[in-house]
Amino acid sequence: MLDMISFRLMVFPLLLLAALWSSGCTSSTPQSAVGVAGGGSIRLERSGAGFKRAENDRVVISDASLQAVNFDGNNYVRWTFTVRPKQAVELTGIRIEDVTGPSPLLLINDVAPQLQDGVWKENAGLMEISSPAARWLSEPKETVRAFKFTISETNSQSYVLYQGSLQSPATKEALRRMVSR
Repeated sequence: MLDMISFRLMVFPLLLLAALWSSGCTSSTPQSAVGVAGGGSIRLERSGAGFKRAENDRVVISDASLQAVNFDGNNYVRWTFTVRPKQAVELTGIRIEDVTGPSPLLLINDVAPQLQDGVWKENAGLMEISSPAARWLSEPKETVRAFKFTISETNSQSYVLYQGSLQSPATKEALRRMVSR
């Protein structure tokens, strides 16, 4: 009987250790695979209620958000993007595409980007809520949009970063309410 108890006391910790090891007890950031235009997918790291900011050693994408806009009494939505260089760089181009759908949708193509207070900020064009580019706002489920940033510098260096934007059903409902007023 004593041998059975000592055997269990020895085996139980080993089984527990094996279970923890195989379940990945180390903390890892959850990732989402998002399908992109042209086939394939990208991996975006989740962070809180959204996605981690895309970055490399040169720049960080500090904003990719959707906002409601009233222009001349008409209501629209538009994307706002901000890029913050981490070091002194001279940017010669910033191209942003929504690559969530079957084909990329060009939102911004700035061939002479200017930094103001150390950041580049730009708004995409206005979209009617009923336009094909904004139709996903009426879907009741959570929506992920993926943006491809192609950034060029004077030294002929260019790089691509992907930034995700997560729109919850509540956020989409609030935007629809703001635009329907």
